[in-house]
Amino acid sequence: MALLSAADQQTLRGMFDDMKQPVTLLFFTQAIECETCDETKRILAELTDVTDKIVVEEVNLVLDKERAATYGIERAPALVLLTNGQDTRIRFFGAPAGYDFMAMVDAILAVSGASDSDLSDESVALVSAVTEPTRIQVFVTPTCVYCPRAVALANRMALLNPNITSTTVVATEFYELARTFRVTGVPKTVVNESIEVLGALPEPDFIRAALAIAD
Repeated sequence: MALLSAADQQTLRGMFDDMKQPVTLLFFTQAIECETCDETKRILAELTDVTDKIVVEEVNLVLDKERAATYGIERAPALVLLTNGQDTRIRFFGAPAGYDFMAMVDAILAVSGASDSDLSDESVALVSAVTEPTRIQVFVTPTCVYCPRAVALANRMALLNPNITSTTVVATEFYELARTFRVTGVPKTVVNESIEVLGALPEPDFIRAALAIAD
């Protein structure tokens, strides 16, 4: 049974027609101890049925440890977005289901050049000024309607600045990470394992909070 309805497929085709360059999704998976790897594979298969501008490359997390280490991937399922073979520094940990699916679609469109940064000039200036390695983790759940906005902001920060990496983590799949960062509600954004941003804040507030910039 298809996960996407005919209407959903048609809508996605229209959205993906605006892609200016193809996107490769590195799909890190493993045969055991991964409850949602099969679900993720099904979702990605339906995505590639909609357009030939998206390519999925499956990578075994256990057998190809060197490649996984290259992208800092230690868990499955995980997705790494590439354009022209280059790392966009955008990752997704967990099955892209529910509202997380549209967050992934938004990320694909953004890295393909189908949409602008959508950030204000002030935000662009703040993000561009980051000179130190900055790791942003956004904890989400598939039923969280507010989470995709936080994910989109973190992803656009990564696209703007090569020092920034954005990782979306499905909290209900990676309990250990959720416990480590005391995730009791979503979206919760953790920057460099120390700065915490709670909730889906408006863009300027999110950017300033994530970068620990006072008003």
